[in-house]
Amino acid sequence: MRALLALVHYFKGEAESRHSSTDERRREQRAGVLRRVIDSWRGSLGATTTLTIETKRFDRMRGAVDGLDIVVVTNGTDHLLDEAHAKARGVRHVAAQVDNPRMLGFAAHRLFAELRHNYDLFCYSEDDLRIADPGFIDRLRAFQNAFGWKRLLMPNRFEWNPNGPTLKTWIDGDLRPGATSAWRDPLPDEPFLHLPMPGRAPVVFRRAMNPHSGFFALSATQLAHWVRQPSFLDRDVSFISPLESAATLAVMKVFPIYKAHGPDAGFLEIEHLDNRFSSMTLPGSGGTP
Repeated sequence: MRALLALVHYFKGEAESRHSSTDERRREQRAGVLRRVIDSWRGSLGATTTLTIETKRFDRMRGAVDGLDIVVVTNGTDHLLDEAHAKARGVRHVAAQVDNPRMLGFAAHRLFAELRHNYDLFCYSEDDLRIADPGFIDRLRAFQNAFGWKRLLMPNRFEWNPNGPTLKTWIDGDLRPGATSAWRDPLPDEPFLHLPMPGRAPVVFRRAMNPHSGFFALSATQLAHWVRQPSFLDRDVSFISPLESAATLAVMKVFPIYKAHGPDAGFLEIEHLDNRFSSMTLPGSGGTP
C-alpha cells in the first residue's frame, strides 16, 4: 500500500497573539510539535530496526506501510518546517499561496486530486496531531472492509494533561443537536455499527455527533468519488471556521462519518499535542488520578 500524508501547517509570529499558529512566544514549541508529528508517522508506519543480541547487530524491518510519502503544505514562507529535519525524514515541502491562511487546507484537497492516481490512501492532518499505533492504517482498512467505502471513519482526538480532569481527555464530544443536521440528513445511515472482534465484544461505532478530528483518510476509491461531486473544492466554510470546514465539512457532505464509541474510543485515536481543551474550567470531575 502506498499512502500520502498531507500535513497542513501555518505559522506567522505576532507579538500579542493568543492563537497557536501566530503566537510568537510559542515559536520553538510549535516547531517542536511539527517535528514530533512527522516523526510519529515515520516512526509508527515506516521501517524499524531490531537489536539482535545474539549477533550484536541492528536488523532492519519493513514498516507497517509499504510506502509513506509525507508532504507539508504551507502558505509560502509562513512556516516552521526545519528543512534539515524534513530532508532526514523524507518529507516534501509544498508551498501554496492563499490570501487567507485559514483556507490553506483546501490546497491539500487540490493536491490530493492532482495525485489521485498515485496512492492507495490519502491522509489529511492538521499539524499538531500525533499517531503512536503501527496498526492505525490497518484499523481504517478494517472499518472499510467491514462497512464499505461509502462510510468514513474518523479518529478520536485526545489530550494528555496531568492537570486535566483525568490524565487522558477525549476532546471532541457531542455538538449541540442540529449542528450538523444540514449535512447529515441528506445522507441517512445507521446510527451504530458493530465490528466483530475475536475473544471480546464487537467494537461499537456511532454516527458521529461531532465529526471533527482535524484529520481524515480516504481510500483511492473514496477520493475518486469525492472529486466527482459538485461540492469538491467549493471552499465552503460554513462549519465552525475555515479550519474545521477544510478538515471535516468537505468530506461530511459526501460520506456519513463514524467514530469508535464509548469504551471503544481508542480503537482509532490521534493525540492532540496541546492541552488547551483539557485545561478548560468546566463542570465535572477534576484532578482524578
